[in-house]
Amino acid sequence: MPLGRVNWVDHAKGACIILIVALFTTQAFSASGLHTGWMDLVMRWAQPFLMPAFFFLAALFLNRTLFGPSRHYIDRKILHFAYFYIVWLVLQDAVLNSELVLTAPHIFLGNLLSALVEPRDSLLLVYMLTVFHGATWLLRRMPARKVFAVAAFLQMGFATGWIDTGSLVLNEFGRWYVFFFAGFVAAPVIFEMAERVAGHTAQTWRVLIGWVVANAAFVGLHVAGLPLISLALGFAGSGAMIAFGLMLSHVKWLSIIGYAGRHCLIIYLTCAIPVTLLQRGLIAKGEIDNTGLTVLATALVAVALSLAFHRLVRGTPLNVLYRRPMRLRIKSARFSRSSALLPPPPTAA
Repeated sequence: MPLGRVNWVDHAKGACIILIVALFTTQAFSASGLHTGWMDLVMRWAQPFLMPAFFFLAALFLNRTLFGPSRHYIDRKILHFAYFYIVWLVLQDAVLNSELVLTAPHIFLGNLLSALVEPRDSLLLVYMLTVFHGATWLLRRMPARKVFAVAAFLQMGFATGWIDTGSLVLNEFGRWYVFFFAGFVAAPVIFEMAERVAGHTAQTWRVLIGWVVANAAFVGLHVAGLPLISLALGFAGSGAMIAFGLMLSHVKWLSIIGYAGRHCLIIYLTCAIPVTLLQRGLIAKGEIDNTGLTVLATALVAVALSLAFHRLVRGTPLNVLYRRPMRLRIKSARFSRSSALLPPPPTAA
């Protein structure tokens, strides 16, 4: 298991977070009654693998802390994500629904409290990371094969709509936990395979092209959501994003994608505000031409603004948006570097 940052992981995460912001932007424009053009097709193609790949990649380094001191794990993983969820929930509501703060503060507060149980779409991934880390800690002594089998069965039931609890959290847990758990248990094999694949660029690109076509075919045939197929597409897409990350990491001018990957949660937390404000501004101006390109441009600008805002507030009191204060940490874990969203500085390529 690598001890420092791993370049291809950052690039794979960067590709994922850019696609996730694009998906959020596409859904936001669609919800406003606007046609999203070719971006809708791209997002439909990405949906079978995007969330699975994100959660799979998020668990690759879980072995570092899962079997350590319980207080450290709870502080670094569970309370870590819970803090950022609450902070950004309040901030998003204050910025995007500011009229309620003055005109109906009781509704504003009620919305915040309800979001602690049923998370907002714009912060769903952070909420689910909190849940997934907690569940994995509870299951850490269970036989991995049994946990994986149950999680795979749940995925087939929830992803196909056979099971619906009425709870967004439970439904999302059933749909995606198998990929998070698989990323955790398969991490040693993944890193070993990545080392073997790294020197076979031409063959890897051929495999990736084949995967792009095959994934598009399953989506086009409307069978991507069927049992076993959805599970297989999720894992195939996770592997493809890893291979894609390996290929991108060899291209120096695409290092910006690796930078986005290192800041993926910062981008995710921040992007909903610029996406929403940009969308409202565009709608206020009137008719939007070339909506597919507009959606893509909005997503990319939101990513850039998120990164710029993070750099702007570093070293200021607003840094609490991205770094949990020491007084809000478990006492025995206060001297860990994990109070911030970002891992320690790189020690390995």
